[in-house]
Amino acid sequence: MNIFDRKINFDALLKFSHITPSTQQHLKKVYASFALCMFVAAAGAYVHMVTHFIQAGLLSALGSLILMIWLMATPHSHETEQKRLGLLAGFAFLTGVGLGPALEFCIAVNPSILPTAFMGTAMIFTCFTLSALYARRR
Repeated sequence: MNIFDRKINFDALLKFSHITPSTQQHLKKVYASFALCMFVAAAGAYVHMVTHFIQAGLLSALGSLILMIWLMATPHSHETEQKRLGLLAGFAFLTGVGLGPALEFCIAVNPSILPTAFMGTAMIFTCFTLSALYARRR
């Protein structure tokens, strides 16, 4: 059987009844925290590129390392969930600040690199997500 001869049921992509409600909640939290980190990292890169208030370098690298170690050392519980999310957002912000010089260099070379990289990454992430949801074996 050829893989291209197979009929694709696109309605199956929108049905998640085979996933338990607890798994659905977990996936929702994972994707929400991923989106939050992406926006906060973009804000950190924007802050670096526009204001140069927080210069990337040793300070942002040490800050992000300290926040990641603090996040790993904080036990996971319902009471510490907001604290852990704040630590993750701080790590993402400082990571975005650390990407500022690389983004400035990319813009100096060719400004179309950034939107192309963003769209390519978004398309790959979408394809992997859809393939994971559509797969028969999990």
